[in-house]
Amino acid sequence: MKSLADILLAPHQREAVIEDAVKLIEAHVDGRGGLRCVTLKTGLTMLKAARPGLLARAVERLLPEFAQALNPLYQEFRGSPDRDFSVFLQKHSGRAGMALLAVADARVLQASATVQTTYNRMRGLAAAEVDAAMPALSRLLRGYLD
Repeated sequence: MKSLADILLAPHQREAVIEDAVKLIEAHVDGRGGLRCVTLKTGLTMLKAARPGLLARAVERLLPEFAQALNPLYQEFRGSPDRDFSVFLQKHSGRAGMALLAVADARVLQASATVQTTYNRMRGLAAAEVDAAMPALSRLLRGYLD
């Protein structure tokens, strides 16, 4: 039985998955409103200006870990009567979000103290954003599983 990583990281679709994930992140951030999301939008704009391609490189580095983190849910889906992974993932969005954030949490431990401090301050916002992005993420993944 193929893992989620086997599917998403297959040579014939890896680049498309990365490109679609970057588009999803940018669209999600652009579509967010409210005062607290101004920080998120400003931060992403500054990062993109200072380091073009940074978002794509980050997705490329993290994609294997994210796929591995979501694989238990994918394998559970394969053994379930559900026919649509996006619906299944949304039913289990809390677990999926925690799995994705666990990857980010582990990665930030390897970063500088400044990055860790900034991340820890924004961790609550990150959790809310992952939850808000889960429907779009689940649809993106479904497109590569069909």
